[in-house]
Amino acid sequence: MTTRTHKFKLPSGVECEVQELKGKHQRILTEQSNETHSSKLDKILADLIVSIGDRGNVDVAFVQKMLASDRKKSLVEARQFTMDFETSFDFTYDYVDANGKKQDYPLHIELDEGFPTKPLMVIDEEKGMIEAAYENYDDIQRAIKITLPSGTEVEFDLLDGKGEELAMKTKKAARSSHTALTMRRPRYYSDGTPIQLNLDNLSYRDIEALRKAIKELEGQVDTEIMFEHPESELKSPNEKDVVLDVLGVIAFFFPSEAI
Repeated sequence: MTTRTHKFKLPSGVECEVQELKGKHQRILTEQSNETHSSKLDKILADLIVSIGDRGNVDVAFVQKMLASDRKKSLVEARQFTMDFETSFDFTYDYVDANGKKQDYPLHIELDEGFPTKPLMVIDEEKGMIEAAYENYDDIQRAIKITLPSGTEVEFDLLDGKGEELAMKTKKAARSSHTALTMRRPRYYSDGTPIQLNLDNLSYRDIEALRKAIKELEGQVDTEIMFEHPESELKSPNEKDVVLDVLGVIAFFFPSEAI
């Protein structure tokens, strides 16, 4: 049986080729093992990616080091390619109604242009901020240096699979607005030695400048959808809208929802 493949550009600019999803990928995702959901996705991506730039041998270790936006783009493209780039996404939203009964709410989401993708940006000394156009993955500049309003020069890493794993291992009670920053390992240097930034001690101007730089430079694939709750008339104002990441919806990997 011939395996179809699909080539596209990642947010980093590197060309990637993936094959279509198969039954084994559903099996990997649902195996009752001690592996995390993220680890299972790493295994699936390592199997799906045929080539990335000049690299043809992609393993789990490589996938874990891929930029977060590139990882998500690869997964989304493989899924959309498998489904012949359907222009809509249909799934069932399960919820509990006011009487405590489970309800199914069918949803139809238009995807005429797929999932919106923002490219990775790089800072050019002459042109300023421009889209990244890397050809090979080893060429990507992962450590980004910026100068905060206070004059302090700091460095952070573009978010990758390792950074995402760090956040997942952080206990829920310990998560805060700082988590998104610590995932990117912000630091400054003293006599050539990297020292972790104390985020609590940063001024508002400095910490917001750091957040802004990350938002402006990093690539992004928007897989979140928002819709009005089926019983919005019974909900408080902040509960009327539901926001879901489709990567966490059963229909993303099991379009029939028959599982």
